[in-house]
Amino acid sequence: MPMTTTGRKTARSPCRSAAARSISSWTRQDRSGKRLGHALTWLGQRDAGITLTAPRCAQAVRILSRDREIILKQWYTVWRWVWLASVVITLGWGSGPAALQAAVPASPAIAPPSAGTFLPVLRSGVAPLCRFGVNGAIKSYPVQPLRISWYVDYGATANDNPPSGIDYYPMIRLEQIGDSYSYSLSPSRTPVTDADLAAVIDAHPGTYWFIGNEPDRKQYQDDIEPQVYARAYHDLYLRIKRQDPTAKIVAGTIVQPTPVRLQYLDLVLEAYYEQYLTRMPVDVWSFHNFILNEANCAYYSKLYPDRPDYVNSICWGADIPPGLDEIADGLRIDVQDNDDIELFKQQVVAFRQWMAERGYRNTPVFLSEFGILMPQGLFSPDFDAARVNAFMDASFDFLLNTTDPEIGYPGDGNRLVQRFSWYSVEDKVDHNGYLFDNALPANSSRTVYGNNFADYTNRLQEEIDFYPLRLSQVGTPPLISQGATTVTLEAVIANSGNLANPQPVEVRFYRGNPAAGGKPIGDPQPITLAGCGEQQTVRLEWPNVAPGNYTIFVVVDPGKQVGETDEDNNSLSTMVRFAKHRVQVPLLFSPLNLR
Repeated sequence: MPMTTTGRKTARSPCRSAAARSISSWTRQDRSGKRLGHALTWLGQRDAGITLTAPRCAQAVRILSRDREIILKQWYTVWRWVWLASVVITLGWGSGPAALQAAVPASPAIAPPSAGTFLPVLRSGVAPLCRFGVNGAIKSYPVQPLRISWYVDYGATANDNPPSGIDYYPMIRLEQIGDSYSYSLSPSRTPVTDADLAAVIDAHPGTYWFIGNEPDRKQYQDDIEPQVYARAYHDLYLRIKRQDPTAKIVAGTIVQPTPVRLQYLDLVLEAYYEQYLTRMPVDVWSFHNFILNEANCAYYSKLYPDRPDYVNSICWGADIPPGLDEIADGLRIDVQDNDDIELFKQQVVAFRQWMAERGYRNTPVFLSEFGILMPQGLFSPDFDAARVNAFMDASFDFLLNTTDPEIGYPGDGNRLVQRFSWYSVEDKVDHNGYLFDNALPANSSRTVYGNNFADYTNRLQEEIDFYPLRLSQVGTPPLISQGATTVTLEAVIANSGNLANPQPVEVRFYRGNPAAGGKPIGDPQPITLAGCGEQQTVRLEWPNVAPGNYTIFVVVDPGKQVGETDEDNNSLSTMVRFAKHRVQVPLLFSPLNLR
């Protein structure tokens, strides 16, 4: 669809240096000159990569011959959007046609846990929590008591060495070149060159990469039109995956999930499909959730050239995304709404709803920046410490506990958000909620906001909740005429607990219900798995299986060695069938739902 532009800038707002680690923090200004400020983040987590081999889908990716090796390694994209030119329909023996099941490729092998009993983990205030992160430089501060497990600093460096138990997630900043489809890596943030990028990729294998920072924010952040972001995401996705197939790529990072900004993401998806004729592959979606005003500053400045004070009074907050210049207004609110917890909740739900409607429900989502931007002492009523901490508590409560069986992430107990990050570590210049004061010695620098953060996380119990998410027979059912054969079983195991450190557990397959005398198949399969919806695939070869119909169970922790928050969700069953006949029919494609 056509997009209008109005005089793009090739330069971006200059950076200002933050005190402790030379981490620059981009700021936004309202039209009256009051710096409301805003810095952004990204979050992530290590995870094993999942690979599909090229022969499996070679026919389906002819259009992307240059990119084929990388695309084929993304099982989710292939599973949902790229199919073979024909489908095998198998006629079942006994109870009718067997359901076609998409095989989930196996993850790389993980070393088995050490021998011994797996003890229950239900303690308070000890280990890092996978859901909690922060935005900004952390190495100068005693952050371990916060129990965070990850952070971003709005750049990507190869020599960042965070404290033990805390992961660093790189972010690639972008800049659009004029009105064209071209872009470059931001010259004010590392990495700047491809050599820089290669070094960072080598230094952080298997990590999460955030592509851009608020691309929908004009002038003060990355400020990229939708079609340019689609191209940049595509190129960097492939570039990173080519060097590190286990890397996880994060898309989105919009200012807030309001209707006008979700429209921006729709344009990104449409542009990606138009340019590359395939669905946009996304390992993780991310968004920020600041409650900010959305008024088209350029529009109102032209409409009221003789009323600058009026224009200044309405032109604060997040503006309108680039590429949507014909829109005058988005979310129109007052400054006092910056801590409206109900609006905060509505916007989280709106983003998950948007994902589900566009086929991304089975994708994790990170709320990678939120907090209170309005500084203390400037407004009445004031955004004082009590008010900010009340919002922090209420937002944490919502993010930790809210689930939805229709739009939540199935791999994480249907939670809406898998990980979230508070803004900020130390940015106190015209901002609020900073956890540390960089004007004080590090060991005594934690603020009233940092104390509240630590008090909250240290009240949380450590939780583990393993469960089988999917169970299937790999490939098409064998034919009866083959006689006895080997059947490959596959289970996807999830952990919706809250621990960042991977926990050990055993997985076992059974023929029949083990609670009613079912017999084990093969040996127990040891795995280790962190929480927050992390998943691992377990495969087992079941040899010399005679033709027939079999009910197969998979059980996580069959010996009850791990103390879990839910002991009733550890098993799952499916049918293994042999087929009488096999018929091939053409597959008819339907248009992709991009909106």
